[in-house]
Amino acid sequence: MSQNAAANGELRLKIKYLKLKRVNELNSKLRNELSRERITASNACLTLVNYVSTHRDYTLPELWGYPQPGSNRFANGLQQRNGQNLASSSDSMGCCTLM
Repeated sequence: MSQNAAANGELRLKIKYLKLKRVNELNSKLRNELSRERITASNACLTLVNYVSTHRDYTLPELWGYPQPGSNRFANGLQQRNGQNLASSSDSMGCCTLM
């Protein structure tokens, strides 16, 4: 019986160790989340409004007008990368390739 009691005691220690390990991992995750930079909702909204009002979005031509001819890098299937024009397809007439 003493061997059985020793095995039970050892099992209890392992269970306690696993519980402690799980609590420490959770504590670590919570500390990482607490150290993450946070901003208030009003500041986030102001940042968003500032970005939208200062960056042109040509998908809203009523507001921003149409882009200048030749400034659309996706026209006629061309894509600019690192200053080079690469044709995506010789027969492509759009800006996108569907697969």
